[in-house]
Amino acid sequence: MTLSPHDLARVTQCMAAFPADVIGQIVLASSDLCLLVGADLKVVDYVAGYGARDIDCAPWQGQSLRALVGPEGQSKIDQLWSARSQVPTSAQSGWRHLNFRAHGVQTELPLLVQRIGARDGRSVLVCRDLRPTVQMQQQFNRAILEIERGYLQPPPAAAQAPAAKEHSAQARALVQQAFDDLGAQPLAQIVQRSALALEEMCIRKALSRSGYDMAQAARVLDMDADDLAQRMVFFNVNRA
Repeated sequence: MTLSPHDLARVTQCMAAFPADVIGQIVLASSDLCLLVGADLKVVDYVAGYGARDIDCAPWQGQSLRALVGPEGQSKIDQLWSARSQVPTSAQSGWRHLNFRAHGVQTELPLLVQRIGARDGRSVLVCRDLRPTVQMQQQFNRAILEIERGYLQPPPAAAQAPAAKEHSAQARALVQQAFDDLGAQPLAQIVQRSALALEEMCIRKALSRSGYDMAQAARVLDMDADDLAQRMVFFNVNRA
């Protein structure tokens, strides 16, 4: 459903009648982290959702937003505060990927950020935690490397079990299809389709390996059991 500016204003007015704690729950349900940033780009306050409780944002208060991100993020901050997003109240910037320096996180914290400006010059940054997505991408990259190694140097057929032969053939076919589509389709589309196919293969393999125990399969895949259930519905994967 697409909301018009009139619909959005009407819904916002209705929400004003809700208690503050209910509004807070709505905010937390729609984001992992919210930052209140002043007109001087300094972090005034923050609220962390349940998925971001391990992030220590207290040291961010009073610091400039530019000091919290690396050099590659400076231009994205400029884009978030570009002229297109200066219209008061209803304006929203596009989403930008920023890597924050956070306490309690071993590496940089990747966040997908959108800015909502207010009339007084302050802004609310709605943030979504990209760590699960980055982790899945890293797993995908490792799996692709293994597939490519198997494709370039396939083991002798006699040394493979029937199930292993089938999976190896599927992996080689996946890589070959990606190579065949080079030049005919955009790389992003090839990677997206390959990632979905590989994800489905990994989910089916993990379920089979764990005897279709959902909890065990989720541990093998290093993902939440609820997320696994949703992905099984998406790929039409049966529990047994």
